[in-house]
Amino acid sequence: MSNELDKKEKKFLVKFMLHIAMFLAVLAISVVMNETNNLSIYSTGFLAMSPVIPVIFLLRLVVNHYRSLDEYIQRVMGESLLWAVGVVGCAAMAYGLLAEMVEVPSFSPAFMLPAIAVIFGVAQFIKLSGNTHEE
Repeated sequence: MSNELDKKEKKFLVKFMLHIAMFLAVLAISVVMNETNNLSIYSTGFLAMSPVIPVIFLLRLVVNHYRSLDEYIQRVMGESLLWAVGVVGCAAMAYGLLAEMVEVPSFSPAFMLPAIAVIFGVAQFIKLSGNTHEE
């Protein structure tokens, strides 16, 4: 059974890495095309949004993988995601309120998804290392 799980996890990780590679490739191509060509505003807009396409497919992959996991891991992942979105959301709101009253550097919202991913991983690590799964 564990050999079957190992194969399933490896297959997921390979697909995950392929989606990340596609994202990076599309991002690089869109940046190079935008820098080297004088494009219309519509073409530039499409190029700016095109790296999101592989991320949408990555999200679908992760959701399907999540559905295949046992209930305990789903609960851990769900709670970790709530913490991640909550922390990043509160930080974004605090920064936005601060920006209304004090001059602060601008911050790109594109960094919110990576921040959620990092906090999600840290929260999972804390949750899994603090809990012993009893069956």
